[in-house]
Amino acid sequence: MKKNTLLNVAIIICKSLRLIYILIFLIVTGLFVHFQWSPSTYDNLDLTNFTINNIDIKNKTSSNKSFINKFSSYKIHVDGKVPSDSEVFVLNKLKYKSLYINFIQCSAIFILLFLVTKEFEKIIKSVKQIKTFHKNNVISFRKIGKYLLILFVLSSYSALTFQQGGMSSLHLIFSYLILALLAYIMAAIFEEGNNLSEENKLTV
Repeated sequence: MKKNTLLNVAIIICKSLRLIYILIFLIVTGLFVHFQWSPSTYDNLDLTNFTINNIDIKNKTSSNKSFINKFSSYKIHVDGKVPSDSEVFVLNKLKYKSLYINFIQCSAIFILLFLVTKEFEKIIKSVKQIKTFHKNNVISFRKIGKYLLILFVLSSYSALTFQQGGMSSLHLIFSYLILALLAYIMAAIFEEGNNLSEENKLTV
């Protein structure tokens, strides 16, 4: 009974996380589309108080505290003068190419997080139905490992390019690699369990 309760709670958490990812994705997409339709609404919006793609613009650092974390920024001199941050790092001066690349990157990350949660939920439901070592769970763990590896690559680098400057941040999130390794290990364990289960069925 206690086991089923914990599994039910885990399923609810997975469903809630998936809903949160969808809502955040819709909000980000809505803002992205609205910016295309009405860019004047965002005129002179100072980005120095925001954190975008793990880049803390105000403090010129990466907000992600990973093991390897390097930040760099530059400004283009105008008439021999260095413009201030509030003149350079504003939304209406963000280049469209950079805007689209960052939107695609952000969208891909949320989609992958959604897929990881979905596959994990499928595994929990399978365990609840006493189908722990089913072949589908092996496939799900391998998918989770693959998604986490892609997440590691996508989230490792961020860059924003403005008309008079830009910034970039390299931040390697090793937790994704560790979780991916664990997922592949679990896939191997579950595959062995599935093989033993099939052998027992044949023996019987």
